[in-house]
Amino acid sequence: MEKNGYTMPELIIVIVVIGIGYFILANHLSYAFSVDYEEAMYNQTISYIEKNAKIYAEANLDTFTEYMTVDELVEKGVLLNTDGKVVDPRDENKSLNDLRIKLTLKNNKVTAEVLD
Repeated sequence: MEKNGYTMPELIIVIVVIGIGYFILANHLSYAFSVDYEEAMYNQTISYIEKNAKIYAEANLDTFTEYMTVDELVEKGVLLNTDGKVVDPRDENKSLNDLRIKLTLKNNKVTAEVLD
């Protein structure tokens, strides 16, 4: 007798094997492409602080200081804040106000770097 096509158990086994492979692959890919949004927001906040510190220092070269804190920038109205507090995106109970910023002036060009 000639056999045309596949039997039902053969088809079920193939579908189960493909399904298991799909779920294993999907699980691995979901971890490979995961993004830490809190850390990304923290890095963006640090970049924002550095950019605004640089702008402030360039506008006030006559009173240039080598180190500043985020709290000083808040007091001068340079940074947006919540009740005088720059919130850490990784932990909303913490503040970034104590971070120090190193300002460097070279050839009338200012660079700013947040020190952890």
